[in-house]
Amino acid sequence: MSQGGRAEGMARLRRVIAEIEAEAGPAIERPVQRLPLARAFDSALSGGLADDALHEIAPARPADGAAAMGFALALAARFLSRRQASALVIGEAFAAEESGALYGPGIVAHGLPLSRLVFVRAPDAALAFWAMEEALKCGAPAAVVGEIWNLKGYSLAASRRLLLAARKGKVPALLILASAYGQAERLSSAAETRFEIAAAPSAKTPAAAGPDLPGPFACGARLIKARLARAGPQTPFQAFDMGSVIRLEWRSQDLTFKDTTFEDMGVDDPAISLPLAAASGDRPRAAARPR
Repeated sequence: MSQGGRAEGMARLRRVIAEIEAEAGPAIERPVQRLPLARAFDSALSGGLADDALHEIAPARPADGAAAMGFALALAARFLSRRQASALVIGEAFAAEESGALYGPGIVAHGLPLSRLVFVRAPDAALAFWAMEEALKCGAPAAVVGEIWNLKGYSLAASRRLLLAARKGKVPALLILASAYGQAERLSSAAETRFEIAAAPSAKTPAAAGPDLPGPFACGARLIKARLARAGPQTPFQAFDMGSVIRLEWRSQDLTFKDTTFEDMGVDDPAISLPLAAASGDRPRAAARPR
C-alpha cells in the first residue's frame, strides 16, 4: 500500500472511531470497580478486572476452546455474585456447531445458576456483535459473554464499540475469540485485557469405588494485554512477566480461582477475596489520558 493509501486508511479509521465515541456520549467520572482475579495477575490488572470494560479470551490451541469457555464462565459467575441480575451468553451459531453446545449440569457444577442465564444464538458474527453491544448499552445484565468464530468483522472500530457500550452500561463484556488460537499476541483491538487460555489437567478426586474422578476445572492462563498495567507490592514479582503461564484452579463452591503457581513457589496463597473493590490509583474515565 502506498503512503497516501495508508494515510487515507488511518484518516478513515479516525473518523469511524470519532463517530462511535460521539454516539456513546461523554465519559462518566467515577472510580473504576475491579474484581480480583488471581494473585499473580492482580498487580498487572491494577487490582483486578474492570466491571465496565471489554475483556478478550483466546484459546492457545484449537483443542483449548472448551478451556477458554470455562474460564469465561468462571469470570461470569464471579460477576454474577455481585449483582441481582442475569448474564447473557451470546454465541455465533457456527461456534456452537464447531465446539458443541454447553451442558446444563456442567454449568451448574461450574457455579452458574441456570435460572440466571439467558442464552442467545446469533446466525452470524455480525448479529452476535450487535446483540452484545445492545445488551451492554442497556446496563441490565450482570455480565455479557460472547463466543465468536468468524473474526473477519472484528476490527479496532468494532472492539471500540463494544468497549464504549460496556462503559455506558457499566457491564463487563467477556469475548471469546474462538478461532484466534495462536494469534493472541498479534491481535489489535481496544480491549482492556486479553488472556490466552490453555487446558490443564485437573486434580483428581478420590472415588468411593473405581478410578478417581476428575477434579475442579483448571487451566493455564497467560495475560497478553493489560491497559494501565503495573506491578504492585502484593506479589513477589518485581514486574509482571506477560509471557508467564499461570495455572489456575477454579473453586466453584466459593467462586474463586486458586493460583497454584504460588504453591509451586512455596508461597502461601489464600483464596482471593470476592468483593469488587475500587483499585487505588484508578482514575475517573474522563480524567484518563487518551490512548
